[in-house]
Amino acid sequence: MDKSTIQTLFPEFERFVRESGLLATAEGILSAKLPRILGQGQTRATGLDMPPAPIERKQELSRLELPKEISLSALAQEEIRHIREEVDRTIRELGTEDGLRRIFAQILHSLNEPKGLKDNRYFAGRLVLHFERNTSTFAWGLTIHHPVISRIPPDVSYIVQAHVIAEQTLNALMIDPVDFQKRLGLAWEMSRQNITRDGVLIGDVARMYLVAAQGERFWRKPSKRNFTDLPPAAFVANLQHWRRSDTPGKEFFEFVPATLSQEKSAFYLPVNPEGTLAKPYIYIKRSK
Repeated sequence: MDKSTIQTLFPEFERFVRESGLLATAEGILSAKLPRILGQGQTRATGLDMPPAPIERKQELSRLELPKEISLSALAQEEIRHIREEVDRTIRELGTEDGLRRIFAQILHSLNEPKGLKDNRYFAGRLVLHFERNTSTFAWGLTIHHPVISRIPPDVSYIVQAHVIAEQTLNALMIDPVDFQKRLGLAWEMSRQNITRDGVLIGDVARMYLVAAQGERFWRKPSKRNFTDLPPAAFVANLQHWRRSDTPGKEFFEFVPATLSQEKSAFYLPVNPEGTLAKPYIYIKRSK
């Protein structure tokens, strides 16, 4: 999607903003909201470099509160009223099973790869599509616990584009299993300060992996400036690839399933290639 092409969604409101010069004189929260309503800036989705989706712009406009001294034209007020009704209708639809099924079907129909419904989860390729009810947004992840791109607005074209970018992101994060095993060992060693007789918490190792996975530039001169932010899914994606490999020494790592009482501290790992099932694990033990 071309960021330089901004669609006109609210002709009456945009005319008012242009003719009144409000964009140049706005202060406080209004100065942040107006550009987003006009399509400037970025979507609120995490990991997606795109302008605000039309639904995001409509949501901003529907919640907009102007200072009392600013009077909108009757046409602009009517336009906003229609937008509020449209946003409310969209959110209500997402709150129903039929509405959700329709948008899931539209998304999967637009993706040209293995896809479907499995274990009551929708998937496409190696990614699971998850709906966050509390925010009315979507996420593509290796499981519902490990998003690659999250907080995607309920816009089919954005969700489809997010899948493409999520796959590209995963490809860029993958490393050779032998290299991963070395970094896994380093992450395990860095996590040993919290070791128990049962092993090291997988969650601790996953967090330390984001350090262990840093490039040569960081290790030559460790600093925040040389640190590359990696999504948490980088650990899970490489872990699964490594576990399926025949890397020598892999057998010295043991993954301990979580008990029912440990599930709150558990780390979920995919059980199948689609990520529709995940099993809770608690510790990594290392015997050598």
